[in-house]
Amino acid sequence: MSQITLANNVPTSNTPAAEFRLLQGANQIARIGVHAGGAAAVPTTTSYNVQATTSMGDFTLTSNALTFSDTSALVLAQVLNEDGYFDFQLIQLPGTQPSAITLENTWRSPVQFTITQPGTPVEIINVVDESNNAIVSTAEQWSCYAIVNGITTATVTTNNPNATFTVTADNNESSYTLTLS
Repeated sequence: MSQITLANNVPTSNTPAAEFRLLQGANQIARIGVHAGGAAAVPTTTSYNVQATTSMGDFTLTSNALTFSDTSALVLAQVLNEDGYFDFQLIQLPGTQPSAITLENTWRSPVQFTITQPGTPVEIINVVDESNNAIVSTAEQWSCYAIVNGITTATVTTNNPNATFTVTADNNESSYTLTLS
């Protein structure tokens, strides 16, 4: 399995920790504090679990869970009336956009979709209004920035699912740089 490494090379005398923010496309997938001299690994995978919830009056409906590895998919939330009972379910259809999961709501109330990636801290939550859709990027593009002593580094971007982002103190030790390797 691939993983992105977040390394803190700032001396302990400057700060006890740096906070890293890791994004895949527009989705923040990790917010991790790393102690000075330490590192954290965030697994990267192209496997997805999707489940949804919605409401029907006073009732909360929870859908079935979908698991798939396609980087392009249409996930459709629908409520069916089967033999007098309401069945809230998700179905997966072929994707309509490359490198994206389209979340579509056909129900008359908002639907909350939760996307997770097994073995990772990733949890993406999208609320889609009635008869609407939302797009979640699955492109292999990661961006990262770090916050050290309240100072935010420049954002660094990569397409490498095995990249290492390292934060270091600049020569004056009052600003910080994030590098990619």
